[in-house]
Amino acid sequence: MSDAEYKPTTYFVMSLDPIHIGTGGYRLGRVDNTIVREAGTNLPKIPGTSIEGSARTYVYYAEQENKEINEACAVGKELNKVEPCGICPVCVTFGFTTKKKSLHGMAQFSDARILFFPVHSMIGPVWVTTPKLLSDIGIDKFSVADEHIRTNLVDKGKKLNLGWLYLENEEKFDLSSSLNEIPTDIKNKAVLISEKLFSRVVNSNLEVRTSVSIDPRTGTAEDGALFTYEAIPRATILWFDLVANDPGKFDVDSSIKSKEDVINEVEKSFNYFNTLGIGGMQTKGFGRLKRLSEDSK
Repeated sequence: MSDAEYKPTTYFVMSLDPIHIGTGGYRLGRVDNTIVREAGTNLPKIPGTSIEGSARTYVYYAEQENKEINEACAVGKELNKVEPCGICPVCVTFGFTTKKKSLHGMAQFSDARILFFPVHSMIGPVWVTTPKLLSDIGIDKFSVADEHIRTNLVDKGKKLNLGWLYLENEEKFDLSSSLNEIPTDIKNKAVLISEKLFSRVVNSNLEVRTSVSIDPRTGTAEDGALFTYEAIPRATILWFDLVANDPGKFDVDSSIKSKEDVINEVEKSFNYFNTLGIGGMQTKGFGRLKRLSEDSK
């Protein structure tokens, strides 16, 4: 496909609450309910499937006033013997399947990856990142030695702790002229560390909570019902790509006629992410996610 047939857009988001995207089962180890991680780096992520599923539901909420849209359109397949219409904004943006026709969604989502991760230090919260993570979004000018950091928060040669690690500062690290979407107070407290250390820092500073089921007859904890679970902490900065395909290149008759229409539909979901969230345990204070932009500061 040529560039004219699709349009990539990068979004930066910040967790307003801890976010738990579970692996779907228990395991022996640090916690009972673990979160999804990248296989190669062992870093937590938000899968593109989770973003797409929530976005589809929220766009359906936003479009419910349109009488053409039914509940089958919200799931993209037959529901209660009713098939999706195949022409509404939800069907075209996110895809559908009927007995006669199927169409993949015009919106394609990548996984949301961590860019800045909050960690406590002796001088308050700081946000760690790596040269590779910055390079992935087009910032290639930084490097750092193993077992060292770069930051503006302490003088060169001085040390700063990141949780349980105590590392020496090489030199200044300035992001003030980059990443306009990221809040200035986070960029001012950024710390650059090596790939070697980043996974260790992140996995040592995830939020871990303990829950227990309550017996309604006694008001006390049920025997054997204690479990622990982990989450990406509040104020983590992540990014993901959305690729919008051109509906005009497919056999579809809809009000969604351009790549920009696809992007506009997806962006209708963002206000719902702010309030309804993503992932599990949303009734327990988890899941809210905010899109960052220059206008939102």
